[in-house]
Amino acid sequence: ESLGDRVFGSMSSEQPENTSYEQECQRAELLGLQPPDPAEFERKRQARLEHELAEQEAAEAVLLEQQDESLGNVGGKLGELNSILSSTQQKLNRFKQTACGSLTNIFARASSGSVDLSAGIGRSGSIASTQEERPPVQEQPLAKPPPTAAEVSAAKAAKQKRMDSQLDKLDALINQADNAQIAMSEQTQQMRRLAK
Repeated sequence: ESLGDRVFGSMSSEQPENTSYEQECQRAELLGLQPPDPAEFERKRQARLEHELAEQEAAEAVLLEQQDESLGNVGGKLGELNSILSSTQQKLNRFKQTACGSLTNIFARASSGSVDLSAGIGRSGSIASTQEERPPVQEQPLAKPPPTAAEVSAAKAAKQKRMDSQLDKLDALINQADNAQIAMSEQTQQMRRLAK
C-alpha cells in the first residue's frame, strides 16, 4: 500500500461519506492521484446510499420486531390478568351462592318474602369472559436490502401495514386493560360488601 493510498484512506474515513464529485477531484489532485471517473463516482455513491438505506431499513425492521414481541408479552400478561379476574369472579359468585344463599334462606324462613342477592352478579362475571382472544403474533423475516424501487416501495407498504397492525394491537391492549380495571373495581366492591 502506497503512502498516498494510506493518506487518502485515512482522509476518506475522517470525512463525511456524502462528498461531492468536486471534492473527490480536489482530494485526488492534492494527493497526486488520478481524478475519479464521474460515472464510477456516481455508481459508488449510489451503492453507498443504497447500502445506508438498506441498513436503515434493517434497523427499522429489527425495531418493529422488538415492538411486536413486547406487544405480545403485554398482551399475554393482560390475558393472564383477565383470566385470573374471571376465575376470581367465579369464586366470588360461588361464595355468594353458598354464604349469602344460606343467609337468604334463614331470612326467608323468618319472613314470608325472600330476597335474591345473587341476581345482579352474573353481569360483572361476563365482562372478563367477553374478551376477544387475540391471534398469535406471526413472526416475519427480517427485511433484506431491496435492490429495486418496486421492492423498496413494497417494503415500505409492508412496514406501514405492520405499524397499523401494531396500532390495532395497542387498541386491543387498551381495551383489555380497561376491562380488567372495571372487573377489578367491581370485584373489590363485591368483596367489601361481603366483608360487612
